[in-house]
Amino acid sequence: MSIEWVEEVERSSIEIQIHVPPSTIRCKVLGTMVDVLYSPTVGANLMSASFASACFGNEPLAPTNTTFRDKPWSILKGHGIMHNNTIHHDDAVMALYFHVFNI
Repeated sequence: MSIEWVEEVERSSIEIQIHVPPSTIRCKVLGTMVDVLYSPTVGANLMSASFASACFGNEPLAPTNTTFRDKPWSILKGHGIMHNNTIHHDDAVMALYFHVFNI
């Protein structure tokens, strides 16, 4: 993924919504097996601020204008985007970025 595309996503003002209940999948994050929610319809990787703090400590976040609508009447502002987190699921290893919210 090019740095220009990543910077464009960080600056964009998009609203993330979950329309279908997510599934739970088991994967390894920083050597620890965790259950994560997966929804192919979201179009973004989401992480709670509390999980990011507990697992990644002071990992820097890139600024973002992204919001997350968790209820019809509630919109959460993103804390930032965490880059290049290595996730292991089955035999696949992926470097992903995550939008961090107080969810």
